[in-house]
Amino acid sequence: MYSVLIIDDEYMILKGLEKIIKWSDYGFEVVKSARNAKQALEYLSTNEINLIITDVNMPKINGLEFVKIAKEQGHQFEFMILSGYQEFDYVRTGLKLGAVDYILKPIDANALVEALKKVKHKLDSQIVMRQDSRTSLNLQIKKLFENDLDKNQIVALFHQLRINPELIGHGLTVIACNRVDDTERIDHLCDEYGQVLKFSQGRVIDIGFIGGRGKLLKFVRELEDRQIITGESFITVGETVYDWNNISQSYEQAVRLSTIYKFYEKSNEFSSNKLRVDWLKQATLPKISLVKVKQAIALDDCEELDKEFLQIFSELSKQGASPSYVRQIAFLIYSEINAKIGHNNDDYQGYVMRINNSENLQDIINILKEVLEKVSVGDPLNKDYSENIRRVIEIIKKNYQDDLNLRYVSDCLHLNSDYLGQLFKKELKMSFSKYLNEYRIEQAQYLLKETKQSVSEISSKVGYMTTAYFYRKFKIICGISPKEYRKKYV
Repeated sequence: MYSVLIIDDEYMILKGLEKIIKWSDYGFEVVKSARNAKQALEYLSTNEINLIITDVNMPKINGLEFVKIAKEQGHQFEFMILSGYQEFDYVRTGLKLGAVDYILKPIDANALVEALKKVKHKLDSQIVMRQDSRTSLNLQIKKLFENDLDKNQIVALFHQLRINPELIGHGLTVIACNRVDDTERIDHLCDEYGQVLKFSQGRVIDIGFIGGRGKLLKFVRELEDRQIITGESFITVGETVYDWNNISQSYEQAVRLSTIYKFYEKSNEFSSNKLRVDWLKQATLPKISLVKVKQAIALDDCEELDKEFLQIFSELSKQGASPSYVRQIAFLIYSEINAKIGHNNDDYQGYVMRINNSENLQDIINILKEVLEKVSVGDPLNKDYSENIRRVIEIIKKNYQDDLNLRYVSDCLHLNSDYLGQLFKKELKMSFSKYLNEYRIEQAQYLLKETKQSVSEISSKVGYMTTAYFYRKFKIICGISPKEYRKKYV
């Protein structure tokens, strides 16, 4: 129902307008009648209005002057004007100001209804446009979190959101709010904290929180203190990053922690609530960075990987981290490794269970070393993948050099692209574009080591349109540039 404000200095006209039609039949509700512009401006100061119907010839401030003042104050509304035949100059001026229509006095009910239909069509169209805009923005931010935008797209997105790129220097931490029903309350809290980098998917809202540790902790506590996160809902928090290229690290960590939380939730221990409380307390702890772990995995550098996670657990031991937090970090490291080797579901659940049941730090280290031995022998065509996903991987392997995308692959398989994207992510624990990029970079690594082709030639050969974009993706995934990789490993 759209709200209507009527302004006229003649009492009988006001009352007549309120009763001349049944407003609700046409999607409107008269929420306020005002005798002058001053009363109307006072009402607008605390209320939003969709449609204003104003007389043009009023004392002190006429209807058109009122519209100008209201719009200068930032109020947004559609408006129609009431006038007599002798006031047509007012009508002309009103139409120039953007009036949707005008109603001549004495007021005819049929003319009013026709004018309202015109206004409703315009308001309905605006809602559709805003929804389309929000959907597009939601998708763009999601792609940013997944490192799936090029430099120009990132610049355009920051401009649209009015984000200063240098703010990343204060730190960015992804907060995943899971199983949320009241998204408006989270939006309001984000507005209070000036956080615009967020997107939603289903009952999950992911927030790219920009700011220092103190501000972050206050925000996280407010989510719980205001009971925005309550009942079955929960939050998971990724590591803090200081480079836009590493947003995906924080995002993936928050997402993977939510998967582990759900695993915990199924256990009898967890339902006692003590472990749940202990687990959620970890949201306020600074997360261990796994950037180097991921880079070592991408480089197939098992020696560096072994060294890195031993260093991580040594640091956790020094800090006296709780067993629950140590297991969380172990889960995250295992998840990173498993993204490379692709354990089937039974093996995955088995390792997660072993980490969960580990009694000391050495047990955890031994489990991860066991997994580490399998890094170089992962089978991307795991027999447990569904037939459709096996075919997707085959298409990627055969056509990765081309301008490949999910829509093309889904058309080849005669499947809906949204469905296929969700299925791919469910089975491989990563998006189609992420898998494609990682496969292309693997092929580039081989060419850098085994051939003397230039970086530009290799970039084109593995499917990248520009060398600059290839450089960016290579460095994000491997942590070093293609030239540095060739120098280090050849």
